Amino acid sequence: MKGKVNLKTIIIFAILIVVIVLSVLLVGKAKTFLSGATADYEPQNLLAVPKEDGKTAMVSWTTDKEVKASVFYGTNMASLLLMAEDVEVAVDHNILLTNLKSNTTYYYKIVVDNDNIFDNGGMMYNFKTNGSDEVLEPVVTIEPTLVPTLTASSSSSSAISSSTCNRTTDYNKDGVINSVDYISCTKGIITPTAEDACAGDYNKDGVTNSLDRIKCLQDTKR
Repeated sequence: MKGKVNLKTIIIFAILIVVIVLSVLLVGKAKTFLSGATADYEPQNLLAVPKEDGKTAMVSWTTDKEVKASVFYGTNMASLLLMAEDVEVAVDHNILLTNLKSNTTYYYKIVVDNDNIFDNGGMMYNFKTNGSDEVLEPVVTIEPTLVPTLTASSSSSSAISSSTCNRTTDYNKDGVINSVDYISCTKGIITPTAEDACAGDYNKDGVTNSLDRIKCLQDTKR
């Protein structure tokens, strides 16, 4: 009697296992049927790979039969407005999605032969793009401007030359009195002698003559 009970238990467990396996298969078939797709068109090894630039992504999968498929995608799973498709029928599908925004989640579904829809049970497949939309401002490097440092001697020399130079002396001895003589003197290129410094209307009486030079030389010697 005990052996019979054990046999019945084994039979019951075997029946339960068969029922469970059949239920799983039926559920899969039911999902395929409800989505309007056949098993031959169902995507296998589905993979979405975003590119480094954050603007494109490649969606790849395989099917049992050669078919032409399309991918509908967008940032809102309820409204997939963008679409990309196979160039021709194939079992290996590689569809490039473009016009993407970086660092953004996208949802997509696959449609085969226009009426076979695979949308992850209505939840839509998804992926997130790489990168960031942040715009980096260009860095402007300002080169420092070097200001020459004047020594006490150069400053003093400049003050002396500018105060002793006049526009009536041929400082460079080229036989012509012009602005070159005065500029050369004020910049210290030519150092005026005491005699040169005495040229011009030294006593400011409105007349340039020997009295101006004599008075200047006397004052210089003191």
